[in-house]
Amino acid sequence: MNKKLAIIFTLIGCMIILSFTGCSNDKKTEKKEVSVESNGMEKDNSQEKDSGEMAKEKDKMPKEMDKKMPEGMDKKMPKGMGEGKMPSMGGAVITVSEGEGYPVTITDMYGNEVTLEKKPEKIAAISGTFLGVLCDLGGKSICTSETGGGAPVDPKDIEGLPVVGKVYNPDIEKIVALQPELVIAQFGLQNGVIPVLEQSKIKALALHMRTYEDVIDNIRAIGRIIDESNKAEEVIADMEKEKKELVDKLPEESKKVVILYATSKDVSVKLPKSIAGNVADILKLENIAAGCAPEGMGGETTPFSMEYIIEKDPDVILVTSMLSSDEDAKKVISEKLGKDLVWKELRAVKEGNIVYLPQKYFLYNAGCDFVDAIEYMAKGVYPEVFGGLDE
Repeated sequence: MNKKLAIIFTLIGCMIILSFTGCSNDKKTEKKEVSVESNGMEKDNSQEKDSGEMAKEKDKMPKEMDKKMPEGMDKKMPKGMGEGKMPSMGGAVITVSEGEGYPVTITDMYGNEVTLEKKPEKIAAISGTFLGVLCDLGGKSICTSETGGGAPVDPKDIEGLPVVGKVYNPDIEKIVALQPELVIAQFGLQNGVIPVLEQSKIKALALHMRTYEDVIDNIRAIGRIIDESNKAEEVIADMEKEKKELVDKLPEESKKVVILYATSKDVSVKLPKSIAGNVADILKLENIAAGCAPEGMGGETTPFSMEYIIEKDPDVILVTSMLSSDEDAKKVISEKLGKDLVWKELRAVKEGNIVYLPQKYFLYNAGCDFVDAIEYMAKGVYPEVFGGLDE
């Protein structure tokens, strides 16, 4: 009898132990799931910031709504700058079915396929970046979002158009009420509108445009959508010609650059995957941040490190910004770095080789005018070859 009781008690004890072990594993699993979700949100937030759309408006948002940034700048080399590799966007690309006319099928950055049986007469371009390309190719939008002064949109093209809210928070009810046949949204910044529009049986494309190659792909895609492929190829041919003329004039010996990114809160460094970084690559400049790890998944900046910049000793310091105006960038750099004795001793600073890049080219994507951004940076870095910025 005693043996039977001992066996029973042993079994009960094992069951209790197993139950506690299971709770422990559940907690670990739950924590892991939260971590994954957190990373996903971080990726979305960085894509939203990278897009550049309405950054000036976002900069004015209440502090509690904005992502907290560390105060000041650490002169020690932080984790990120000088180590690691940059993740890609997962290899997602825009594809368009071959041939001419309709039907035409476009695969967007989500991997969603949208088939148009005929030319869409009512297109809602809810991002200034793509609204500019659409209009440059002879198309029209039935609405606009609140675009900033630097957005690549001719004011005449949006005059009188209904406004469907902030570019980073479009009013879906207003969009649906306009009954568009196709909505062109910005991947990352406007991801949230796509599933809602699809539920309303409205076709929508999430497009992405950051680099020169992105611009060319999107010009072709939008040209195909509005049956203006010939116009699109003309625009591309002009861009390629102008770009080649600039690249052919480059001196044999390239220069080293660092691309700073100034906001009202901090200063970081742009990676090659940014607009400015891509332009620097086209001009065969050596970006000292190449190979550095981004601050967040899919991000295009890496933490500022004075130590690293001193070590690399760039020939030119380029400054991009997300502020109320281009002039404010100079104030931020002066306030954050100007009093630093180490900063003052940098060769580029002592020689006056600091170039402030305008937001209309390097915060917003200039679209069909992307070559203007290339020319601007070329003049800033090689004034002896391309002429100064004031010429």
